[in-house]
Amino acid sequence: MIHRNLVKNTVLSLLLSGVCALSSAQTKPAGSMAAVNGVAIPEALLEQNVRANIAQGQKDSPELRQVLKDELINREILAQESGRLGLDKTPDAQTQWAQVRQTFLVELLLNDYMKRNPITDADVKAEYDRQLVAMNGAEQFKLSLMVLPTEDEAKAVLARLRKGEAFAKLATEKSIDPSKKDGGSIGWVVPGQILPAIANVMVNLSKGGLVAAPIQTQAGWNIIKLEDKRPFKAPTLAESQNEIRQLLVQKQRFEYVKKLRDAAKVAQ
Repeated sequence: MIHRNLVKNTVLSLLLSGVCALSSAQTKPAGSMAAVNGVAIPEALLEQNVRANIAQGQKDSPELRQVLKDELINREILAQESGRLGLDKTPDAQTQWAQVRQTFLVELLLNDYMKRNPITDADVKAEYDRQLVAMNGAEQFKLSLMVLPTEDEAKAVLARLRKGEAFAKLATEKSIDPSKKDGGSIGWVVPGQILPAIANVMVNLSKGGLVAAPIQTQAGWNIIKLEDKRPFKAPTLAESQNEIRQLLVQKQRFEYVKKLRDAAKVAQ
């Protein structure tokens, strides 16, 4: 689907600007916006791309429609030339095409399933209430973290912290974790939100306490500092509903895929 960035930046538009104006005229079939060497380009395809651009902030206008129309014609010209040269017949192209087709069909299926089984506001509220009950009596921990690539580097940084150097400064300079931009701060978390290897140490630290030794994970060697802790402060439904909805969507998709997988005959 053609989006706004393609309208502005596409290589095809740069290379083939003006091509449509020079191409020979021909009669287009009903319901099509144009025909290229006898191949019709449906009007519905143009409308679909107009809607996609409007969704990204563009205004529907004759100029936008002409740009999109030219782009679709150019793409059809290039696609036909690729086919004429047999580029779609190579083994590599066939493999890539199979993957594109598979991805397209998967998205069609999952989107159709979601339309037939939408996540309702009642579902979101029920999950919110369930989480509140599950978190009753829990604590939140305000955590700072830095990740070093080797154990020796982590031990060296930990030694500097114990001598009084600022955690945020060292995290910014040394950490390979994305949190370095915030001085290592990852905000308020509950144990279930982070890796058990880190959570198990975190819950036993006192306020302001540093880890006794670096913690190894797949990301590297972790140093943590417990900035503060408090009883769990639940967000409002309005604050958390988008996150909960996405969680329910992912859960629903997982369960649907598992159901299909269980019913399929798979040989490995």
